[in-house]
Amino acid sequence: MEGWVCLLKPDFYVGYAGAMPLNDRLKMRHLRTLLAIAEQGSLVRAANTLNISQPAVTKTLTELEVITGQLLFERSPKGVTLTAAGRVLVRHAGAGLRTIHDGLSNLSNPDEADAPTLVIGASPNLGAALVAPALVRFAALWPQARLAVRTGYTAQLISALKQGALDMVVGRLAEPSAMQGLSFEHLYTEPLLLVVRPGHELAALSCIDPVLLYRYRLILPDTNTSVREAANRFFMSLGGGLPMHIIETNDLFFGKSYVLQSDAVWCIAMGGIENDLLQGTVVRLPIDTRGTEGPVGVSLRVENTPSEALVQVLDEIRMSAAARFGAMARLKPLR
Repeated sequence: MEGWVCLLKPDFYVGYAGAMPLNDRLKMRHLRTLLAIAEQGSLVRAANTLNISQPAVTKTLTELEVITGQLLFERSPKGVTLTAAGRVLVRHAGAGLRTIHDGLSNLSNPDEADAPTLVIGASPNLGAALVAPALVRFAALWPQARLAVRTGYTAQLISALKQGALDMVVGRLAEPSAMQGLSFEHLYTEPLLLVVRPGHELAALSCIDPVLLYRYRLILPDTNTSVREAANRFFMSLGGGLPMHIIETNDLFFGKSYVLQSDAVWCIAMGGIENDLLQGTVVRLPIDTRGTEGPVGVSLRVENTPSEALVQVLDEIRMSAAARFGAMARLKPLR
């Protein structure tokens, strides 16, 4: 008989009686390791994520490639990248593990077995601005729905979306090479802003030479993120090169706390700071940051037909995005 057969043994052996005779050699640890390597792009980082040794990760990957008869990753000094066969397996493995996890959760709550489960990824600056108000409205319409929100870098979230671990990602548009098999609905475009604490000496100026920024410690987004690339382009355009005295973080709580206790200048996407600007907690510097804008929207898997619940969440996020235009309009224009 063809099809998947899951035997509930200590390590959940999985067998397949189709064209590929996997019998009972394929285990859950193979799939978990596959997904960790795909997400991290490195055997060492995958080992750290799984809390096992790097040789154990290598051994498990080798076993999986022998079982499938396919090369799943291309190795290089910079790390590993998925092959075509690896991308196919990652897509199905992620969805399969998600289904098993949801099924086990339903065992403990049989009365809620039919309730939708949604896992949403969001970049840190958009979780509060877009996703939170959208889910408040959604929960009122779907009180039985199980919801989870995961934050992280765009690249990490997009990888998790492809693996089936997420249902949607709310964030900036990822690199074109990463969007294969995904769709992107553009909601709006947001720039980076430069902000300081009230009382900062720069806050009293109506016109600022951007070169003055180099006198202060700068809080910048983490490296290898789209917002950091936009920030780097901005500073390069000033002619002074990249700043030397910086703190890198995507943690909004840390950034806000640090800037309020120091003379640092914070370079941050508007979505992460607009509420504080409206409340007067921080002050926007009158420096033109045109050219730092990035498209913000929702990424979904093309091959999946969105559930009714997911469509409702998407509608609520669209409403949140429309409401943000009103909020941004209330921000004081540059003087």
